[in-house]
Amino acid sequence: MFQSRIAYAVCMGLAAAIAAYWIRRRQRSIELDTAQRIGILVGGLVGATVAAKLPFLLAGTFAGGNLLDLWFSDGKTVLWGLAGGYLGVEFAKWTFYVRISTGDTFVIPVAIAIAIGRIGCLLYGCCYGVATNQSWGLRFSAAEDGGLLLRHPTQLYEFVFHVLFACLAGYGIRKGRGTPHWMLLYVIAYAMFRFVSESWRPEPQLAGGLTFYQWSSLGIGVGFSALLLWRLRVDKMTIRLIKDRESKLGI
Repeated sequence: MFQSRIAYAVCMGLAAAIAAYWIRRRQRSIELDTAQRIGILVGGLVGATVAAKLPFLLAGTFAGGNLLDLWFSDGKTVLWGLAGGYLGVEFAKWTFYVRISTGDTFVIPVAIAIAIGRIGCLLYGCCYGVATNQSWGLRFSAAEDGGLLLRHPTQLYEFVFHVLFACLAGYGIRKGRGTPHWMLLYVIAYAMFRFVSESWRPEPQLAGGLTFYQWSSLGIGVGFSALLLWRLRVDKMTIRLIKDRESKLGI
């Protein structure tokens, strides 16, 4: 158990270090001063951290748990963390008067970092799936059966998703397709993936036969899709205004 905790901590530390280094490198070409760069990174980190812990804090508090103990527990959710990180960055940009897009500089480092984090979950034995007869199933001693049953390695499913999306985003950014909305697309895509992958997780069903994270996926997916559509509309209007101005100037 101690060794698995060490492996988990190493993976999480490595993920954070890689994300911080890669984000810094990718943002070198963006015209931001030091305060703006630090503000955006802090905004994203705080937003992701608080949002990732929020469901567990609320559930634990209602159950009579100690708030401080709950904060330092292992429980956190990538789904809420991604959404919170995005909103945290947007709040920081508004605070520091940043009017340029930064999402494309975050998406690949964040996706790779989360993929590494899921390897940490696999080594630690958390976030496992339901029992399966598939040959690729794995045994997890932390499960209620003590590791007797083969289970879906949902950590590996997520690893594959995040790596593939990082590759897709890298290709799209290089070709100039989907920019500058790849971070929004990432959150929406993960919400869709998480809605489907919940069928492989041992989560209790709530209203409508859906789990808490499926309802969260629906809310986050719809909300961020609406935001993406609004951003695309603004982009279209901006391009139209630029063309009209160029036409009037005879450019």
